[in-house]
Amino acid sequence: MLKPRLAPAELMQHVRKSKLFDRVLEKVNIISLKDGNGLAEFTVQEEHTNHKGELHSGFVCSVADYLSSYSFSTHELGNNYHVSIDMQITFYKPPAKMGDEIEVVSKTLRGGHSIAFLEVLLKNKNTGQLLVKGNHNMYLLHPQLPKEHTTEHAQKVLEEHEGKLRNMDKND
Repeated sequence: MLKPRLAPAELMQHVRKSKLFDRVLEKVNIISLKDGNGLAEFTVQEEHTNHKGELHSGFVCSVADYLSSYSFSTHELGNNYHVSIDMQITFYKPPAKMGDEIEVVSKTLRGGHSIAFLEVLLKNKNTGQLLVKGNHNMYLLHPQLPKEHTTEHAQKVLEEHEGKLRNMDKND
């Protein structure tokens, strides 16, 4: 099993220094990433809102994508090599407004050999009201198969494949 690349505090430090798109998360505080689950929180600020002063749907999708991906990297079958294949976001009324404190919970529902299924909930931290529910399905590029779930032959093939990947990384 591959371990997550960064702990929550290190991850937040990286995000705050980033010049890439993940910098949109700089004001989201990732509190916990463990066993395929994640917890984060943020206060809705002007840069998180649309022209109506409501929480922007694009920002919500990004938060759901990043937190669920980071969360899955801590799952027993998780790894850091996965891509989104489907994401569904449902918004509930009333929408969050500037100043609202938001709690984000990510949960791995099921991790398989090649696909993972996650759920993300955004709630108003003060009222507990559900604001957004998201489902995120990911394809695992380098699945991590527990040894007890493989045959001897499959385990040997997997080890050979991993060795080839390590050699490719060394040559880059």
